Amino acid sequence: MSHRELQLLYEQRAESFPDLLRLRMRRAISWIDRAERCEDGDTDSRFIFLWIALNVAYATEDQRRRRQVPEVGAATEMGLVRAFLDLIVDLDQEEALFAQLRENYAAIQLLIDNQYIFNHYWDGANWKPAFERDKQNTLRALNEGATAEVLEIVLRRLYTLRNQLLHGGSTWKGSKNRRQVEDGAAMLGSLVPRFVLLMMNHPHLHQQWGTPPYHPYQGAAGR
Repeated sequence: MSHRELQLLYEQRAESFPDLLRLRMRRAISWIDRAERCEDGDTDSRFIFLWIALNVAYATEDQRRRRQVPEVGAATEMGLVRAFLDLIVDLDQEEALFAQLRENYAAIQLLIDNQYIFNHYWDGANWKPAFERDKQNTLRALNEGATAEVLEIVLRRLYTLRNQLLHGGSTWKGSKNRRQVEDGAAMLGSLVPRFVLLMMNHPHLHQQWGTPPYHPYQGAAGR
């Protein structure tokens, strides 16, 4: 689903949304829009903007405060993502997300076959057994229709790629990481708009998404 389609739907429904859901949707759609306007070949930027849109969808003010605690790291972050995915998949009664995963089966295989976005690869020795288990778990989950589990594995890989880009572990448009950035941007471009659509289709569940971080309804700060 394109930014334009999401924007039109948002404009039709925004007045009926609770304030915090309206804020969350407006922010997420704005970053999807920015991602779509990236120049051809600038997949690094497209990936980053789509990840921001994803972050808008699942992040909460409580999570923002917890991130300031040093021991809260990637494992906890992915736990938050999985909780979000469980909610999203429960809403997806038509199983459109699973259909998308099946359609992107080849792209998912490429992602899980890529050791450079498997976080344990960068830890050094003994990464291969865990890498193979991850691949097997993904294929099993796809065959069993375990949508949230597949999404979690895919996003965990993309979280490593996100860290590489945002923490200076990659060269902009670098030739050595082109494939994973292109595949990652395509995957996020397929999934994130669907997440936003499901959230807009179920505004009565807005409290389950929590309070967006840096929201203007607390204090003077916010956007």
